[in-house]
Amino acid sequence: MIFGNTKVYSVIGNPVKHSKSPVMHNAAFNALGINACYVPLEPHSNDLSKICSLIKTGVLSGSNVTIPFKESVVEYVDVLTDEASMIGSVNTLYPKNGKLVGDNTDGLGFKKSLFSDLGFNPEKKSAIILGAGGAAKAVTAKLCQAELESLAIFDIDIDKAEELLNHISKFQYTTKVILIKSEQVDEYSKSSNLIVNCTPIGMNEKDPLLVSPNVFSSKQFVYDLVYTPPMTKLLSSAKSAGAKILNGMDMLAYQGAESFSIWEGVKPPYEIMRKELANA
Repeated sequence: MIFGNTKVYSVIGNPVKHSKSPVMHNAAFNALGINACYVPLEPHSNDLSKICSLIKTGVLSGSNVTIPFKESVVEYVDVLTDEASMIGSVNTLYPKNGKLVGDNTDGLGFKKSLFSDLGFNPEKKSAIILGAGGAAKAVTAKLCQAELESLAIFDIDIDKAEELLNHISKFQYTTKVILIKSEQVDEYSKSSNLIVNCTPIGMNEKDPLLVSPNVFSSKQFVYDLVYTPPMTKLLSSAKSAGAKILNGMDMLAYQGAESFSIWEGVKPPYEIMRKELANA
């Protein structure tokens, strides 16, 4: 039940109606007997500062941030953690000593799900990332930290892709990172050991397949950050070719559990959170 002293957490995004984060976090609060609730908020861009003010003042106890606000929310943050600064985007907000803190748990979620769960070994491997938004920044950072040999990035928004390249170039990574054009996507997809979709394309049934279906092979890993539906056109085509596939559900569970731990200062009930996501 919700009372006058119930803490309120949220996820900020647009669209956000599809988000399963409320199910996951509310199950965790219930399991640990924490008097808190988690709700989805779908503001327009000009409302973002107002919501950040509510978090800063403690009216909202904290929030996750998703598409398309992971980068734009940075301007309202007083303190960026080292992880958020390194990634260049924010997915977790909370108040501390009268200031708004921005953190990022996406990278951790991606790292655990790709390397531990899917078993991808980045040594002497190549990858292509489709999309250059906030999620792509986390993915790029973790692949470069893992010393992937080469990484190609494509986004239809050239400025956004260049921004990501410029950001990652600030760090002394050994990974060779390049930007590619739309006509090069199939070529690099076919030759890459790992394909990662960091765009929302695939959420809708009418969305196109991002690459040609003949680029996939049984030697590849294909990771789609989209988790609704659980089997996108990209993953379905890759699976037909024998590739190892994974959607964004595990990444969501891992990053959500880490955010929960930051907010509440307790060990998150990960298995419960993951189970609720699967059931949802």
